[in-house]
Amino acid sequence: MKKIFFALLVPALLTACMPIVRVGEDAVQAVGGAAPSDRYPVTIENVNANGEPETEVYDAPPQRIVAVWQNSIETPLALGAGDRIIAGMGIPDRKYLKPEYRDLYDRIPYTSLENLDVETILMMEPDLIIGWASTFSPKVLRGTDFWHARGIHTYIASSSSGARIQKTVDDECQDILNLGAVLDRREEADAIVKEMRREIAFVTEQTQHAERRPRALVIELMGRDIRSYGENSLAGDILHRLNAENLGADGLNLSIEQLIEMDPDAIFLVVVESDYDRAEEIKAQLYDNPALQGLSCVRDRRIDALPLYAVYSAGTRTYDGIRIIAQGLYPHLYKE
Repeated sequence: MKKIFFALLVPALLTACMPIVRVGEDAVQAVGGAAPSDRYPVTIENVNANGEPETEVYDAPPQRIVAVWQNSIETPLALGAGDRIIAGMGIPDRKYLKPEYRDLYDRIPYTSLENLDVETILMMEPDLIIGWASTFSPKVLRGTDFWHARGIHTYIASSSSGARIQKTVDDECQDILNLGAVLDRREEADAIVKEMRREIAFVTEQTQHAERRPRALVIELMGRDIRSYGENSLAGDILHRLNAENLGADGLNLSIEQLIEMDPDAIFLVVVESDYDRAEEIKAQLYDNPALQGLSCVRDRRIDALPLYAVYSAGTRTYDGIRIIAQGLYPHLYKE
């Protein structure tokens, strides 16, 4: 119903002198124009949907943003630019947002798990679309060239590109810094990145002289398969930075027998969007499995749920991934 209502409202918005988008009882007034800034133009190195390098020049901070997927929405919210988002798509439920962002999210004129079609987005007159590489595939929102030809900027989370083999914390930090520069929110971006780096520095300092590195696995249950997150994944990079040994560094699927043989100190169980509400139930599949009762992490109750949003193209929620993994590896460092 919300989508239909908004689509009918778009033509009126385009003819209004001071456009206001209304959904239900909420109203968000569109910003009339970017304030002049001596920080512009800003040149950003990014990629297209094929992972090929692209350079974009911004003459002013974007004011009408379409954001696709959670990190694309939460990053502008965290940077204090949420009032510029005119459509946010890809979040299953507002409860998966940080509590401090939920009211801001509610004020976005259009929100949905599903994407709007290209024609409707064009009618909304965005000046920036933020998304993953998959967002700009032919069957979704078309390629970046399509939007650039119409004067609309695009920004792709670099780690979402299949061409980027190694996913790192540095990638996520750079995306935040890039968007901070694009949106004229550099100080806010710096603060977010510094918080992530401080957390990693705290753990590495506290554990650098440990006699033994914790042995860990990051896995996802996929039917009968157990997928491991290898050293090239963001989760694998976090494990490495936190002085842990990734037992699934090769990123291959594991069997129950291999899991038993590895006997990890800690397991981080990735849950995808559709299973966020079932995290405890999914953990129970390991805790209650008779074959796994001999595992140290089962006996010591050291299996932690790890939301996908914290370890895949995570943006500002990379901090959550760092904290969840750090607390699971070194519970003694986080005792209250």
